[in-house]
Amino acid sequence: MTRLLKALGIAMSAMAMFAVMASAAHAETGTLTATEYPAFITGEQAGPVVFDIGAGPARIVECAVSRMDSTITGPTDPVTFKPSYTACTSNGGIPATVTVNNCDYGFGVSKPNTTGIESPNTGRLHASLNCPAGQQLEIHVYENAARHMENVTTCRYDIGVQGPLLAGIYHNVVAAAPPDIMATVNATFNGFNTQGPIAICGAMAFQNIPITLTGNYTLRGFKDNAGVEEGQIPIDIG
Repeated sequence: MTRLLKALGIAMSAMAMFAVMASAAHAETGTLTATEYPAFITGEQAGPVVFDIGAGPARIVECAVSRMDSTITGPTDPVTFKPSYTACTSNGGIPATVTVNNCDYGFGVSKPNTTGIESPNTGRLHASLNCPAGQQLEIHVYENAARHMENVTTCRYDIGVQGPLLAGIYHNVVAAAPPDIMATVNATFNGFNTQGPIAICGAMAFQNIPITLTGNYTLRGFKDNAGVEEGQIPIDIG
């Protein structure tokens, strides 16, 4: 009976995963558009951005300041965003840093109202992490401020090239003046603990560990006048 229940559980999990994949496969691809091109797309965070590291999670890294920026020259999908993270702390105030190393995110979008989400202005996000050869996004946690100044890391986590993977939802905010987009990011990446003991860092050295990025970003469009950001323009995903 136990074996039968386990087999049924595995089968049901597989069916659920297949349903999610099938739904994503049948969703229509959307595009990010602006009223003028080229256009700067700025993503300013609304509230803290959080990396939940490991089961539980074992460790939390929260960044008070984060941005995602892009330039598009026409209707675009996926959109390449350059991220930045500053003023980061771990588990209630321990110093932490998130080093991007010229990595970027490729955010793809579904067309609104094609993935079972009821709102006509809402769709799904998927994300890839792309990095130069030999580079990865790095999260460092330090024992205290002095160790941070000395650059002595207690826990280090690396997130390498991967994706696309499910990454949350977006909403066209048509009531904004001019219209903009709210992106609610929820993406789980596969990372590695490359330094630090399991009791503190949540995994043994060089062991896989899930790292979930969550946060809200308000995406706005601006005119690109020969590389100079000018007045805000409407953007949406359709």
